[in-house]
Amino acid sequence: MIKATILAAIAAAGLLLSSAQFVAAQTDLEKQAQCELSAIRDTRSTLAVQRIRSACNWLALYGDSLLNESNRGYYICLVRELSGAQADEAAAAIISACRTANPL
Repeated sequence: MIKATILAAIAAAGLLLSSAQFVAAQTDLEKQAQCELSAIRDTRSTLAVQRIRSACNWLALYGDSLLNESNRGYYICLVRELSGAQADEAAAAIISACRTANPL
């Protein structure tokens, strides 16, 4: 009886640990999708949507890397500032401003 209880407790603990790791381990694809969903919502500019997708992809893949720290500000700027852009001309100006504010 005690042996069965201990085995059940071990199995329950293992299940809790594995589910906690599953929740914490968000894939790059999920990170990118969440970034895109939050930024593209009201955006009408084709250029802005393309750049947001590219920036979200970069951030999902390399955003946590210290090697790419100098580029991170540029991509964050693109995601934040291009969100809601209505025209390609406005998007181009925003992209230029993000580059100026975050030189490589």
